[in-house]
Amino acid sequence: MLTVKNLSLQAGDRHILNGVSFSLKKGQRVGLVGRNGQGKSTLLQVICGKREDADGTVKTSRDFSVAYLPQEVVSAKNMTMSVFEEAKRAFDHVFRLKRRVEELEKKLSSSSTIHPSHEAMLAEHDRLSQKLEQADFYRIKGRIEAILFGLGFRKDQLHRTVSSLSGGWIMRLELAKLLLSRPDLILLDEPTNHLDLPSLAWLEEFLAAQDSGCLIVSHDRTFLDKTVQEIWELENGRLTFYQGNYSFYEEQRGKRLRQKEAAWKNQQKKIDELNQFIQRFRAKATKARQVQSRIKQLQKMELVDAPQRAPECTFCLPDPPRAGKIVLEVQDLSKRYGEKVLFERLSFMLKRGSKLAVVGPNGAGKSTLLKLLAGRLEAENGKIILGHKVTRAYFAQHQVQQLQYEKSVLSNIICACPGVSETRLRTILGIFMFRGEDVSKKVSVLSGGEKSRLALAIIMAKEANLLLLDEPTNHLDMDAQEAVRDALQAYKGSVVVVSHNRYFLDGFVDQVLEIEEGKISLFPGNVSQFLETKKAILQEGAQDERRPKQGAKENFSNSKRRLTRRQKKRLVAQIRQEKSRALMPFRQKAQKLEDKILLLENERDSIERQLSDASTYTDTDKAATLNRRYKVIREELEDLYLGWEEACTRLDEMEQAFDKKILEIEEDVRCT
Repeated sequence: MLTVKNLSLQAGDRHILNGVSFSLKKGQRVGLVGRNGQGKSTLLQVICGKREDADGTVKTSRDFSVAYLPQEVVSAKNMTMSVFEEAKRAFDHVFRLKRRVEELEKKLSSSSTIHPSHEAMLAEHDRLSQKLEQADFYRIKGRIEAILFGLGFRKDQLHRTVSSLSGGWIMRLELAKLLLSRPDLILLDEPTNHLDLPSLAWLEEFLAAQDSGCLIVSHDRTFLDKTVQEIWELENGRLTFYQGNYSFYEEQRGKRLRQKEAAWKNQQKKIDELNQFIQRFRAKATKARQVQSRIKQLQKMELVDAPQRAPECTFCLPDPPRAGKIVLEVQDLSKRYGEKVLFERLSFMLKRGSKLAVVGPNGAGKSTLLKLLAGRLEAENGKIILGHKVTRAYFAQHQVQQLQYEKSVLSNIICACPGVSETRLRTILGIFMFRGEDVSKKVSVLSGGEKSRLALAIIMAKEANLLLLDEPTNHLDMDAQEAVRDALQAYKGSVVVVSHNRYFLDGFVDQVLEIEEGKISLFPGNVSQFLETKKAILQEGAQDERRPKQGAKENFSNSKRRLTRRQKKRLVAQIRQEKSRALMPFRQKAQKLEDKILLLENERDSIERQLSDASTYTDTDKAATLNRRYKVIREELEDLYLGWEEACTRLDEMEQAFDKKILEIEEDVRCT
């Protein structure tokens, strides 16, 4: 068990940790949350001994091991080793045991049984051999490969030198070493930052199946929902404990805050009543006893602290200029680096208002595709055709690094957007929560989340109607992520986004483009629906692989991964459920537009009847008001008709895409 008592740490007048106490035991899985800058990473560093400037005590029981993965690892210790050999270093202590056992075996074979140390060596050999067995020594190679493959490494990568890896892959390697070491307590600081969706799903299942304890800092709420059983909130230097995953915490935190606000308001009301009584009757001798009683009541009252809500993080994106119906068309696009083919003959179309998520393993070419769409790279073959009046803005994965750190927030956006008025730029900064004195701050003093918001603000100030976003939520806390998600959901332009944050993507995307091993697939719906569909197909394929072989015809069927009738019915039923879920928001949108159109058409007809009546024009003000309103209604109806048409078109396209999948499965079964 790990025990922490009265941890305190100050930076100037600010309490980063203020008397923090808790205990963690093996098997306990906890998510540590809080706004950026509250000290979550600092707490992890203090626990694992990386920081020693905090007061208080951190103690672990005997043989209780703790392992820590920071947010960033600059490099591995042995850059010249292969990936496999570096991962094997997690078992250095086991290999030392093995060498000692071999050494003892050599000595025992050459020494006499009557030698004074023979019995001692034999006892040590038995004890160490038992430890080797407990460490599962003879399955180490399989364990290393299983974890490296789970985290996305390919077989051909295992023999590459560590020096050939990017920073993100080195982070994965360090995570693999940590998981292989099987500590009693794992401290993880933003472990999802460098993982793609398949690796993320694997890590969730792996952590859930382990008996190690975990303390995880993460801004990925889906990851926390699937991996932890408790949430600890760090706010103003103090911890508040919640039993349950992140969704439960969010619900309970809201209830707790409302209860605290109600208690504070009730107490303030009581204090006002007591003070009014005291002031009213202080001078009356007949009320002296009651007055003194009220004064004593006030003095004995234990005051409830005024609840402090975090500043609300909300903003909206400026309405972009209207583009043509087809915003982007990609035809037979191919890209390779040397002999490595990222993708070939990639084709898709993006319509006005559509929001597309690009997913796939790291290295599949997601960021490269965005750079091609942004015009930052040239393709070997194919075309990228921008639609009528389309203007694009590109947010790179490391966009924050392009900010001018020694300049102010306002100077940065002015330099990036020449020709846009300062008034307009200040308004956009205000939308992104940079108000008043904030615009004069140097970028160097901003938090990671504030820098990300500024980088996004600069992109939005360009008023593009096609946003190309590569990991836009990196370094944003959950409140800021939700604000960006809601803003993109309401944004009237088109979006192509690369992100591994499922909760973020599910809030606004309506299509998913998967790139894997040079092939692409386009799915209607959000990322969760895409993952469910893919999982179902993979499970059906795995069942086919396990089915006993029965002759050449069955072998051929298995090699094609054909589905049986029973499997087909299950899969078709699942796809139909997904179809219903995916189409629901578009059906609701179309219905809302129809309802609004009906109301405006009724109002328009009423105004037309009034304008056709000659008596209306005896009141010139009324006639002018009716004409103005009539013009507004016609413009609104034109937009509504267009929106309704687009919603219906999107409904038809998605319905056809789902029906096509169902027909393909049914046709596949008929061929078996």
